[in-house]
Amino acid sequence: MDIPNVQRDIYEPLVANGKVDAAHQTTMTRWKLHLGMFSVAFVLVGFIGGRTLPALSSSTTSLAPWLLWTPSMNPIYAGEPASKSVIRGFDAYLMQQAGFDTPLRKLDNVKQWLTDDFYYDTVGFPVATSVAGWCLSGEEQHFRSTFTPTTFTQMLFFGTDTFATTTSYGVVFWDNELFGIPGQKEWTTFRVTDFYHGRTEAGTTKIFYNFMMIDFADLFRRTGYPVLPLATLPEGHFLPPSAADGVPAPMSVLVRTRDSVSAREAAEAILTLDWLGDGNSQRWSEHMVFYGPGGIGMAQSYKEFLEQVLHPIHAAFANRSLDTQMFDCEGNYCAALGNLHGHLVSSWLGLPATGQKVSLRFAMHWRIVEGKAADGWALFDIPGLYNQLGLDLFELARNKFAGGAKTPLRAMDA
Repeated sequence: MDIPNVQRDIYEPLVANGKVDAAHQTTMTRWKLHLGMFSVAFVLVGFIGGRTLPALSSSTTSLAPWLLWTPSMNPIYAGEPASKSVIRGFDAYLMQQAGFDTPLRKLDNVKQWLTDDFYYDTVGFPVATSVAGWCLSGEEQHFRSTFTPTTFTQMLFFGTDTFATTTSYGVVFWDNELFGIPGQKEWTTFRVTDFYHGRTEAGTTKIFYNFMMIDFADLFRRTGYPVLPLATLPEGHFLPPSAADGVPAPMSVLVRTRDSVSAREAAEAILTLDWLGDGNSQRWSEHMVFYGPGGIGMAQSYKEFLEQVLHPIHAAFANRSLDTQMFDCEGNYCAALGNLHGHLVSSWLGLPATGQKVSLRFAMHWRIVEGKAADGWALFDIPGLYNQLGLDLFELARNKFAGGAKTPLRAMDA
């Protein structure tokens, strides 16, 4: 995989060039040894005095504070595909423990699931080219300083031995600055998707690539400051699959015997015939629902999907081509990450028709039933598309937020 040469911020003095400072690491190790000896002495005193010490609330109950945090997993998840299993443990740590750990302890913990050369690709936040860069100076550090506290609800989570993906929504308190936009000091929600690549070495699978994208346009609209023209369709709606496959869906034990071959064929047809072609894949069920991003909205029939989603894209992007970076299925659930290329010949989402060749990065998920998509989800890298035309979506947002007056939410929107 080609990795671009990128600049990233450095968390000083803990990290330099993506590596933990040796002197600082030595100092921390000494403190850990002193604290460990103190803890043992404390336990002995309590025991001799006839006192019973309360158990630690973390799943790491050892009194040695540098031991790695280990999630307790329901046995139903045993036997999951390798990369999916890795992400389940990684996400459990991020949601249950990471907020309580010091930066260096967090780094020690995430190395259980991420390779040293972990590459973090994202929209808006800094790209990172190492696990230390992501954990101590990249998106993880920036995100947690902006939104505090936070929680996430996964709607989709599936994968294979080498691939995994999630679609979730976050419930966050927007406390501090985000890309120059002041913290709004209020609770809000946003939609986010992740794609992961895993590799196995010496019998251990870890993640070496992660792409993450937040629907920033919808976050800004939801907060009262839309940066894109309001969609004809209802905006802000995103739900789990309309099937009892678990939440997040699907549970591996339920889909192991389902036909992933026909699901893959249906998803490939949708990509090539609907997004590249004129929308004649005929691979959507009669009662389909498509959960589009901010600026596009939710289509609740194929007619709406064709007229309000596909046709505007077909009109805007001429000479379309497609390259897919990741594409895979678990059971009847499929996902694709890639780029739609074309010449922008018609206005779309507030962008002028420049005729320029551009690339629209996409992240899509489908639930396939009997060869047709019953549910579809999609996010697009709108900030990246704006950048290609010399425009800055976040600058537009800064100006909107500085204006002061909020735009009331429409009744049909969430």
